[in-house]
Amino acid sequence: MTEVVIVDEQIGADSRRIWATFDAGGNPVISGQTIGSKVERFLGTNEYESGHMVPVEHMSSFLALLGVEDFENSLDVIKKFSGSEYNKIADALEMAKKFMPIKFSSRN
Repeated sequence: MTEVVIVDEQIGADSRRIWATFDAGGNPVISGQTIGSKVERFLGTNEYESGHMVPVEHMSSFLALLGVEDFENSLDVIKKFSGSEYNKIADALEMAKKFMPIKFSSRN
């Protein structure tokens, strides 16, 4: 498995898709794209994209924030936090940024 979809929702004309994959260095990357009028109201454009890269050497510590101790494939674990469970990943990313070299990127 090279990609898992975590959130894929459409509410009226607004849509949000969040997925996880690996970058060229084998680091897990959690990316998202939100399109619609809600984004436009806040940012002045109707599309927002973002990504969080968790260095592979910190993945065990990151997943421990989610209560995961043992895993073989980080994408399999991340998939378990899909749908309404995604907020747990979002909270863990915010917490991890305080003490791990999580790389964040965004564009609109």
